[in-house]
Amino acid sequence: MNVEKAAVWSRPDDGVAPLVVLLHGRGGTEQDLTRLFPFLPDDVVAVSLRGLLPRPDGFSWFSVGLDAREATAEHVAPAADAVLAWIADHAPTGETAPRRAVAVVGYSQGGAVAVHMMRRAPLALDTLVLIAALLGTGDEPGDDELLDVRPPVYWMRGLRDEAITLMDVQRVAYFLPPHSRLTTAEHPLLGHDLSDTFLAATGAYLARWVEALPRPSRGPEPDA
Repeated sequence: MNVEKAAVWSRPDDGVAPLVVLLHGRGGTEQDLTRLFPFLPDDVVAVSLRGLLPRPDGFSWFSVGLDAREATAEHVAPAADAVLAWIADHAPTGETAPRRAVAVVGYSQGGAVAVHMMRRAPLALDTLVLIAALLGTGDEPGDDELLDVRPPVYWMRGLRDEAITLMDVQRVAYFLPPHSRLTTAEHPLLGHDLSDTFLAATGAYLARWVEALPRPSRGPEPDA
């Protein structure tokens, strides 16, 4: 599956700066998370990708189907692998230098893809930001390794979210603490939406993440 068909970049990619990959929710498009661009730190480059499956209202990353009650790891795996392959092309692991730093921001269904990317390739990503995310049932091949790797994850959700079920929330809340260094934020007045509150918090988190990176991973210094 190809996720290169429609990608919107925050600026031209220099191949060095920390890469922030944005994954929209079900029925969204690659334009949805471009609203995050103004909130991002200057020394990252971000790309918003389009989901793989067309729908009447936009695109999705995976489809559960009428015969399944909820998403499973097998439903999510093709999208997770497609985005991981795209990242491998844009953040290759060199023989003489470490790969560039990579963060993934996933909203709703895109959040599920982000988590399963981490579960399938624990060393391929440096951090996740999850907004109103869910999680597929079943095991993934990297789950045991994640217990040791434990990448930082920032998980936000609105307490008025009626699109994410209590079971979805409980599944995420059960899985993430032992498998990541988790920070959570719950917003009592927000629902299942990409509010400026979520976007600003994402930008602030990524600014702190970039600031903590070793200098070579932060890309070239801006011109004076």
